[in-house]
Amino acid sequence: MMTNPIKSLSMAKYERMLPRIFPGASLMELQELEGKAVWRVGDKPDAAVGPDDGTWADIGHRIERRDAGDNRSVFRRVLMSRDHGAIGRLVVAFDTQSSVPLMTAQDALRRAFGDAALLLQEEIDLQAECDQLAVELTERYEELNLVYDTKDEVEYLEEGQEALVTLVHNCADYLNVGLAALVCRDQKLALHADNGSARLADVPAIMELLSSTVYDGVEARLNAVIINESHDEERQRLFGGRRENLLAHPIVDDYGNVIGLIAVASARPNHHFSNGDRNLLEVMCKKASRIIHTHHDSLTGLMNRSGFETALVSAISSVRQSMQQYCLLQIDIDQLHTVNDLMGHQEGDNVIRRVSRILKETLRETDQVARLGADEFAVLLPNCTIDQGQTVAENLSRAISELKCISADRQLDVTVSIGVAAVNPDCDGIVSVMASAEIACTAAKEGGRNRIEIFADDNTDLIRRSEEIEWISRLQKAIRDDQFILFCQPVLAVDEKNHPPHYEILVRLKDGDKILSPAAFIPAAERYQLMPQIDRWIVSDALKRIEKEWAMIESAGAVFCINLSGQSLTNPGFFAFLNDELERCGVPNRNICFEITETAAIANVDEATTLITAMRELGCRFALDDFGAGLSSFGYLKTLPVDYLKIDGSFVLELTSDDVSRAMVESISHIAKTMGLTTIAEFVCDAETVAILEGLGIDYLQGYHIGKPMALADMMHRLREDVALASA
Repeated sequence: MMTNPIKSLSMAKYERMLPRIFPGASLMELQELEGKAVWRVGDKPDAAVGPDDGTWADIGHRIERRDAGDNRSVFRRVLMSRDHGAIGRLVVAFDTQSSVPLMTAQDALRRAFGDAALLLQEEIDLQAECDQLAVELTERYEELNLVYDTKDEVEYLEEGQEALVTLVHNCADYLNVGLAALVCRDQKLALHADNGSARLADVPAIMELLSSTVYDGVEARLNAVIINESHDEERQRLFGGRRENLLAHPIVDDYGNVIGLIAVASARPNHHFSNGDRNLLEVMCKKASRIIHTHHDSLTGLMNRSGFETALVSAISSVRQSMQQYCLLQIDIDQLHTVNDLMGHQEGDNVIRRVSRILKETLRETDQVARLGADEFAVLLPNCTIDQGQTVAENLSRAISELKCISADRQLDVTVSIGVAAVNPDCDGIVSVMASAEIACTAAKEGGRNRIEIFADDNTDLIRRSEEIEWISRLQKAIRDDQFILFCQPVLAVDEKNHPPHYEILVRLKDGDKILSPAAFIPAAERYQLMPQIDRWIVSDALKRIEKEWAMIESAGAVFCINLSGQSLTNPGFFAFLNDELERCGVPNRNICFEITETAAIANVDEATTLITAMRELGCRFALDDFGAGLSSFGYLKTLPVDYLKIDGSFVLELTSDDVSRAMVESISHIAKTMGLTTIAEFVCDAETVAILEGLGIDYLQGYHIGKPMALADMMHRLREDVALASA
């Protein structure tokens, strides 16, 4: 119930002001409309007004008068509030003999009541505004508490699910509704909660409407649905004519697609959802989107690698405990890069969405499907033998092959390669199972694509591939035990007098008495997602070694180039790691350059742009390696803010014998100079190549003719000697 604003008035200043407005008054009183006094001042508080016998006479200007006996007259006027209308009365009593002048001066009395009423009404309205602001501030404070108490940064799948459950409960409690629900159809997610005090009847029926007609309505308009009025047309069309009031807001992904909704419903007839409620639900939807995308792919709505690995761990545990059969499929879209190059990345993304839609429509409700990477999907099939898994794979392959990519002047078919592996009780764990499916999928691709391969113990080719899995433990041990060795190769300027030397940091692996080149272990590290760990080891060890020698080689102005893999670009926390390492290192950031290959940059263009921009803001330099290898190399230069272009070595190797390679190098040099970029030619193997590159205006040269790779410690020793000789 609303508190009468007249009760909250502060009357201290009016105790002095009102007697001046009503000189000679024996009593002044503020009353509620029912006659109860809330403030009074005067000499005779108990008798001045006298009993209210209802004999009030209207004397004009909303002023009433009556005689109270004992030579006393009482006047009153209604006080109004802008928001609430009539809220009380100002009552003034006069002793007849001592106050004859004011009593008989109607104009003076009218002006006095007018002035007093104006002052009091302004005070009442101001007080009401302050009270309303206080209420709104309290609501905002509670909303902020709700927002801050709702966690949206999660790491594990179970943690994300718990966060969504908490979010739904918080919505129900804060908005005091009979039902709060979160529905994501693609993720097969439907959660609901109530606040315990106003539960709704037939919740399953409401959830069914939220998952169907309400969901469709929210998805179509890409905006909230609010149903408050009993005769609202949408109540019948979307909500099945139910009597509950409803507010539903879409959960939107990074691409602007609706991936779910949060809805609240109340059966109380006077519970109308406001714009403030909608705004709050919008914030909660953004939090839900962040939670969902931690373990779901934003492009397709499917689980991502992290979420799928959690599901696979649970499946392996179930297999070992109950001997339940599972089957794992890895599905790769064949030659998706061709679609990207010929029709654009937007069409490539469209193919990925269409394939994911077919997977969801074809598979069972109990099957779990995920997008592992750019063109890779995985499917976990419970209660499924290897033969049944092959049948499912054939059905999926057949359905996907019906897709076509059509543009104005070309048409491309869409096919997939599928690897099938059983999840057995004796499997070595998640890495082994996923590797088996991946090995089979790779064999399908290398066998001509648009094929299905089964990982079986009697398949010698796949067994050979499975031996590559041993690299996982070998590489992890190498990281743990510092079995990697850093090498270094000089990158020298054509104009050595005016440009400092550069050195590319390279990595090798100790294998007993042998030193293995990157070609022996990098493919396995990339295949099994170990490159971020190796990159971290290289960055940390390289910066420590450079810092150790920096005081003695600083005058050379050398720039050291460290390679980063494409996997590190998307690795959570990698930028923070780089930032911490650079802060600890005593080498100026301008003398550190990071390299990524063009292929890795284009495959992760958003992440690459973000990382490059951030590192350059710290003062580091960035090089784009193997430039020119892709069909759309030049198109990405405006997007990627690099300092150096390292020309793909295949062009440099053929520079003396192939006119096309020479034209490509010349084009890259011209574009680089136009954009103010420095060019580096690698794989320089003879003096004739050097002469051609100098004539084409290339800035830096790298290759065996310039200098062979050597251990970083030896290169540092040579650099120290060069500096000492130059200063002698």
